[in-house]
Amino acid sequence: MLERAVEAVGAASRTLAYIAGLILLVAVISHGLTWLITRRRTASLVWGYWNRFGAALLAAGILAIGYGWWALGLQTPVGSAVIALGLLLASAGLWMLIPI
Repeated sequence: MLERAVEAVGAASRTLAYIAGLILLVAVISHGLTWLITRRRTASLVWGYWNRFGAALLAAGILAIGYGWWALGLQTPVGSAVIALGLLLASAGLWMLIPI
């Protein structure tokens, strides 16, 4: 009984550590991208080619969705991850292309 409780606590702590690591990874990446984009030269480059970047992100997202779906398969973890990344890229591209 005690052994199962220790295993359950271990599994829960591994899951929490994994989630904390993912949160830290996203925070580091977003901080780095924010620093890169807020530099004057980078910001002017992105602003000047806004529609092209949006179209490239949309195309990359659609290609990633297609590759994840047909080549890797929707049932595999890698295929699902590639499809999720493709959805993120495609949505970012659409937000850049559609005027608000």
